[in-house]
Amino acid sequence: MADRTAQGANNKPIIEEIHHRDSQVYICLVVNRRHKSARIVDFLAGNFPQKQAAIQALSVREGIERVYTLVEREESTGWAKAGYAREGSIPGYYKRSDAHVMGHLVHQPPKVDEEGNLIAPTADAVRAEKLINQAKKLKDGLAVVRGAKTELMDVRQLDALRSAFKGKKGAPPPLDDCFGRTGTRVHMVARDPKKAVEQFVAAEVQDCFGNAYLQLGSVPTAEGDARLTVTLLQSIAEELKGREVASAFTYAPVHDTLLGAALLGAGFKKTGLLARHLIAGGKRADSVLWTKKLMATAADADAA
Repeated sequence: MADRTAQGANNKPIIEEIHHRDSQVYICLVVNRRHKSARIVDFLAGNFPQKQAAIQALSVREGIERVYTLVEREESTGWAKAGYAREGSIPGYYKRSDAHVMGHLVHQPPKVDEEGNLIAPTADAVRAEKLINQAKKLKDGLAVVRGAKTELMDVRQLDALRSAFKGKKGAPPPLDDCFGRTGTRVHMVARDPKKAVEQFVAAEVQDCFGNAYLQLGSVPTAEGDARLTVTLLQSIAEELKGREVASAFTYAPVHDTLLGAALLGAGFKKTGLLARHLIAGGKRADSVLWTKKLMATAADADAA
């Protein structure tokens, strides 16, 4: 897709997979140069110090400022000892279990404590709680847009959308930033015919696990935009349920209270706070992990 292969000032793809393999470590970094971050996909258990040494070297080389990984509970302790913070969870991510988000900020040289241990990042939880309370107050005023139309978009429509932005100020909606290495792409648009306003969302569906990562094409800047975002998020949730997707998730800058209100209005819940996870307004920002359980899973049956 265009957003995967577009190049920045350093002539490297915005989205890229970088692999490292030796006798003890086999990892893949799913790099997002838009946010100078990378998700770690780990193929071998254990050897956490060796993994972190490889990740540190790759991150410094590629200009990555934030790395994170998703693991099951038993793996989280090893990552914590390697300087990663337990920042949140995605319910039902692995069908029979939740995914735990482990995050780390890259510094050169690495930040360590008096005993030489890597220091895990911390987000501003107090500020985040205040901002989310503000979003909760805004939520009640964000009813769905009556008369709004939602529809799935095919490849031809996506190409037309991107072509429409050529030559115009700004960039096309970044609808194809990767969360994982694979996944089925589902795109949807919502239109408010009265105001000629559109909002887009892309879902990266992991069929093997039954989860979906959501990426909005733009953030709402006014109440009307936020109401259309609520409409779109509710519609994509219903579409995903029809595809037997059990869990949907996304993340957003913690200071964007209007977007937070829209996500709350669409039934999402805060299940994590990620330290300096995104670049917003040219600066690294703490981000809320928002999740929505769409249907019961085997994990729910096991817990009953």
